[in-house]
Amino acid sequence: MTTPRASSLTFPRRGAHRQRGVTLIEALLAFLVLAGGVLSMAKLQPHLQAHGDLSRQRSEATRIAQEDIESLRAFALLQADAAASGVTPYERIATVTSTVERLNSAALNTVFRLTRQIEDSSSARLKAAAVSVAWTARDGSPQRVALDSVVAGENPALAGALTLPPSLRTPASGYARSPGIPASAKTLGDGRSVLKTGVASTIAHVFDNLSAQVTQRCTDLPSDLAAEQLSASDLTQCRELRGRWLSGTVRFSNASPPNPQEANDSPLDLTLSVTLTDVADAASPSCSTEALKTVQYRTADGLRREAVPLLATPASIGVAEWLELGERYVAYQCVVPIRGAAGRWSGRSDIVPLGWSLGTTAADHQVCRYTADLDRSGAIDRNEEHPPAYTAVDRTLQQQNFLVIRGDQRCPESTAMRIETRDVAGATAFSTAQHQP
Repeated sequence: MTTPRASSLTFPRRGAHRQRGVTLIEALLAFLVLAGGVLSMAKLQPHLQAHGDLSRQRSEATRIAQEDIESLRAFALLQADAAASGVTPYERIATVTSTVERLNSAALNTVFRLTRQIEDSSSARLKAAAVSVAWTARDGSPQRVALDSVVAGENPALAGALTLPPSLRTPASGYARSPGIPASAKTLGDGRSVLKTGVASTIAHVFDNLSAQVTQRCTDLPSDLAAEQLSASDLTQCRELRGRWLSGTVRFSNASPPNPQEANDSPLDLTLSVTLTDVADAASPSCSTEALKTVQYRTADGLRREAVPLLATPASIGVAEWLELGERYVAYQCVVPIRGAAGRWSGRSDIVPLGWSLGTTAADHQVCRYTADLDRSGAIDRNEEHPPAYTAVDRTLQQQNFLVIRGDQRCPESTAMRIETRDVAGATAFSTAQHQP
């Protein structure tokens, strides 16, 4: 009997075909993930390129605006000169609009539109510049970069003034003349400057640009001739004079307590007198006063802020209308004669009331001095700080301002600081001292 042999056939394990199918699905899923990543990267690339392009355009626009502002500051002349061709003077800095397609001879990938707006300051020799550069980005969105700056009308010839020894008697102001000459004086171009004693005055004084001394007193000028319109040919009736300039303002506050910062009440009639204490045989000081108010009006060049006589009307300066800013005061100017080589004077300046009285009752008024401890010595002991009396004055004194208050009030005291003659709106504290009676 034959014993059957065991079969050598084998059978696959259960689930083998199913396992090979799962591996194929995993491979397909991995391929899909990889394809999605590649597709995302392909879509991201244009965005990265667009943002990089926009960043580059912003940098170029900023550079264009900066170069335009620097070109304004690089003026070589204050006024136009026919002999200096190709040079843009300060007075011709104006509003412009232009297109920029190249930067430093290199082509740009878009067209930039540059707009420069210029606004002149009426109270100072400044031009406010607002420069904007606009363009259209690659995606069609509008873009813009704006820069603001201020260009000062200082004489470029004085750029190296800080390198000169302080002992040299060279002009130290932006008008190529001594800083002791009032800023509103007109330079005549012959080493002299001229200033009218009031907006509607027929009298003017001539200054030496180097020493700041008053050298002449001129009369019979047209009353409607503005100070900036004066020229050497207008000074025909002049007499020689040697003196120092003293000027300031008188403001009025009827408030209780008085407000030295907002002292804009209606001015009272007055004159100013200077009494000398060290020159017995010299000529008497001469002073003039004028009640003024500040107005603002629009011209072809923009808004202009100006001090005009208190009773003036818009027609008196040739404008249709103006806005009164509420600032009212009396401006005074004095010429104090000097003698000797040193050219000094000592004395006291006082207000002389016309039609009102000085005293300590409610019906009277008191006079206070605006003071400033400029050297922080703890005392008002320098001529520039407006002391009760001046001693050995050897230079021009400006901003020697007074405050008139009710007689039953006290002169306000606060932290001392310098008060600007024409604009007190930005000040926060003022110090005054009793002066009269």
